[in-house]
Amino acid sequence: MPAKIVAHLRGNLVAYVALFAALGGTSYAAVSLKRGSVTSAALAKGAVTHSKLARNSVTSLNVTPRSLTAAAFKSGTLVNGTVRGPKGPPGAAGGPGPQGTPGGASVGARPRFSGSVSAPKGANTSVPLTGNTWTQVPNELDLIAGAMTVHIPSSCTGSFGNALVVNVDGTATTFALAPTAPASGTVTMPFNVGTLTESTQSTPHTVTASFGNSCTKDGENFTVSDVKLDVIRVP
Repeated sequence: MPAKIVAHLRGNLVAYVALFAALGGTSYAAVSLKRGSVTSAALAKGAVTHSKLARNSVTSLNVTPRSLTAAAFKSGTLVNGTVRGPKGPPGAAGGPGPQGTPGGASVGARPRFSGSVSAPKGANTSVPLTGNTWTQVPNELDLIAGAMTVHIPSSCTGSFGNALVVNVDGTATTFALAPTAPASGTVTMPFNVGTLTESTQSTPHTVTASFGNSCTKDGENFTVSDVKLDVIRVP
């Protein structure tokens, strides 16, 4: 008889386990099964559910209090998953950067003519300048301004457009008109402001000047003196 009971229990072990599970948390929690004796395939579908497990069977009390805290880690040892090594020595100083444009407007060149030259009728007469070269740096706007002194002839027949023309690299850039009055008088005339647009690279320039006299009779000469030009750099 005892042998039949033992055989019966062995043959229905899975069913008894399911029965204990269905009865509630305390009964299920009391069962101790041999490792591997019951597999997931052997359990009846739905025999063990979340609601049948003993509530709070594993709580925070089962974990050693404060076993892992912020104080357990050394500050800065892990950064984005990478171990940070000791701080290295400072690197070598870099070389100088490119030259910047001057701060504020400045004078880049001062072309001058301090003598005097006679400009006869019907001709273009060169007016020699000193200090008439400079280099325009990248992204710099250059303006040309100044004035000239001119002695007017006693008469100018058929005149139109008498002027001192300023050329930059051979291209007319600005001018100062020479009036025909007062006759035999001397006046100082300003140049219209000339403009050199911004350059993308360093560009050397040369400025020259010539006076055009449109009078048609002999003796109708202008005299040009004291020419002053300023090249103004605007960064």
